[in-house]
Amino acid sequence: MKNLYRHLILLSVIVTSTLFAGGDKYSPRLVGMGRTFTAVSRGLDAVGTNPANLALNDRDATVTLNFMPLGLSIGSDFINYKIYNDFFTGVPDPTNPDNRIARKLSDQDKNDILGLFPGGIARTQARFEMAPIGLSLQIGDFGFAIVPSIQVANNFDLPEGYMKLLLNGFGENGTKYSLNETALNASAIGELNVSMAYMLPLQLPSIDDISVGIGVKYLVGLAYVGTDHYNGSIQTTDVQAYTNQTTGETVYLPNKIAADFDFLQYYAYDSTNYQPVGSGLGFDIGLSANVVNAIRVGISVTDIGSITWDKHTKAIYGQSSVIVEGFDTRHQDTLTNAFKGNTVDTTSFVKALPTALHIGAEVKMDDLITDIPFRWVIAADMHLGFNDAPGNTKLAQFAIGTELDPLAGWLPLRTGILLGGRERFGWSAGFGIHLANTFDLDFATQSIAILTNPDSFRTGSFTMGMRFRF
Repeated sequence: MKNLYRHLILLSVIVTSTLFAGGDKYSPRLVGMGRTFTAVSRGLDAVGTNPANLALNDRDATVTLNFMPLGLSIGSDFINYKIYNDFFTGVPDPTNPDNRIARKLSDQDKNDILGLFPGGIARTQARFEMAPIGLSLQIGDFGFAIVPSIQVANNFDLPEGYMKLLLNGFGENGTKYSLNETALNASAIGELNVSMAYMLPLQLPSIDDISVGIGVKYLVGLAYVGTDHYNGSIQTTDVQAYTNQTTGETVYLPNKIAADFDFLQYYAYDSTNYQPVGSGLGFDIGLSANVVNAIRVGISVTDIGSITWDKHTKAIYGQSSVIVEGFDTRHQDTLTNAFKGNTVDTTSFVKALPTALHIGAEVKMDDLITDIPFRWVIAADMHLGFNDAPGNTKLAQFAIGTELDPLAGWLPLRTGILLGGRERFGWSAGFGIHLANTFDLDFATQSIAILTNPDSFRTGSFTMGMRFRF
């Protein structure tokens, strides 16, 4: 168990140097349909997404068991092979074609690179989820599920000031670069989700099969690092011109650099025994209903609650104004220490879960158009996060997905498109191998666009799961 904690904690931190509700990341069906889950999820797929759907028929199964479903998603505004290949690999040397030399970037080139910072911030994000086992029951008007899982999530935000400094250096009259909103938020959490749903004995005009659901989560915090705030800047006012003896170009180098920092970051991690360092409670609530026969709508709010991190807690803080003259080792150390700040023990702190709102609709096309000889579902969702907790974003995301079942349940095919959010665009696809309606093996990816546009993809993901039905 100690080794498991260690690996999870390392993953939550290491992905920042290599690099994005509920349980949708480890459900191949939901990922394959573009993360449309609010109305379309059934059985164990409803856990962590919309618990109200637990009360709905899940392919006539009374008992469903999950075994080791897992999902991994890694994305970054920096992952763009085209930009790297165009601007950072150099150009052929005219005097020796076997060598490459540095490429001089034009203003348009620099603007293209800065286009990797939407809204001035480039985010690297990763999320890993795994559920060792899961159980759901659907009996009459009641649905119940219990699912333990492990979730590792990471957000790393880098403002464009760092890249502007790298691209533009210091101008003739000096330049100021803002480093505000630099942030690292990562967590590793164990979760036990107990969810239940009930089909209300209620029927309204054109509305029926109204179900409500709730999920209660007991959370064990394994590791956390989070930025409370970060304000910083680097400025030069004393600049001296030099002539590059090779190119003859004028280069401006600062004789004096002024830097201001004001930041606070918390973390909790047991580096000796790798024991849990926090605990908390979370809730999911949901509503689902049929309208106009073939259309089902749903709404849910997931991850309501917080975790209290109260063991092995530290705070890193810095508030200083530094002036560096020259570039000897002593002055470089002064600037480096200002960046690093001071680390002190601190009391417990409370951090919110990645609370999000989900609204969706599902259309059963084969019920709407009776001539269709196979099952065909189309779904659409809107997701909106309420905070920037690890794995969450306040940028709205819209999704549309579909599932075709042309071989009477043996080989369901899925695809979906996501728009907005930090990913901005994603194309999902997946399929399942279902045997005798008792065994499911499903696969999905959220990044099928790698095949059609490999130069500019931003997200990579893979999800798989195995399920038994009785």
